[in-house]
Amino acid sequence: MAFWGRERWLAEGGTGIGDCPVKPWNVDRVEAAGYRLSVGHEHFVNNDGSSTVAKLEHEDTFVVKPGQFAFILTKEKVSISKSAIGFISIRASIKFKGLVNVSGFQVDPGFSGNLVFAVFNAGPRHINLREGQEIFSLWIADLDKTVSDEFEGTGKIPNKLDKIPIDVVNDIAGDAMTAYQLSDRLAKVEDYNRTIKLWVTRVFYALVLIGTLLGAAYKDDLEKLISTGGKSTIEQQDAPALEGPQKDVGEGAAGQDG
Repeated sequence: MAFWGRERWLAEGGTGIGDCPVKPWNVDRVEAAGYRLSVGHEHFVNNDGSSTVAKLEHEDTFVVKPGQFAFILTKEKVSISKSAIGFISIRASIKFKGLVNVSGFQVDPGFSGNLVFAVFNAGPRHINLREGQEIFSLWIADLDKTVSDEFEGTGKIPNKLDKIPIDVVNDIAGDAMTAYQLSDRLAKVEDYNRTIKLWVTRVFYALVLIGTLLGAAYKDDLEKLISTGGKSTIEQQDAPALEGPQKDVGEGAAGQDG
């Protein structure tokens, strides 16, 4: 098995017609031993509030959040001869951000059509992608002999593919709690608890301050109240006035008896 080098890629690509391995062909995307593929016009991301495949216009963007799984259709159609096999991956510039390929790594002999990449954001940050962005790599290697049976597609990824199969979307559609989402929710709960504690502390000190100010403002009245055994000034003034008439009445009654 020998992998194609740049010269082989250029020779096979030629004018970009006929048996060209990638269409549309762009000679600027040929690397030392591979070809750069780009984001196409369809994608699907689970847990994004939608359960349908989304369309992308020219240079539209979308986000794959931490812990999210996505299907991405390539913009290019790939044709692998029955005497070769393809290998695919995500380019290092995107992979180092946490986006990993989980769709397998080979393109079978005889396959022809758009590729569907299954990716997972294993990193801690949102990853923004754009239609036409070159984030995939394709390598081709020759087999020692031609595969006799025509490739018809296996499982849920058919040959002559030009859209994301609905069957693969149904398998991952719907809500799913990821470790990153759980961590985010726990962080929000902790922030909420810290906010509640902060406000309780502020209210406590505010009440203490109010009590201190009221105590200072009514200090004299409180001291008088304490010194009189809890009796108010009015009670002290009224007490002698009540005793005087009672004494006079007693004296008058005594005079009448005499």
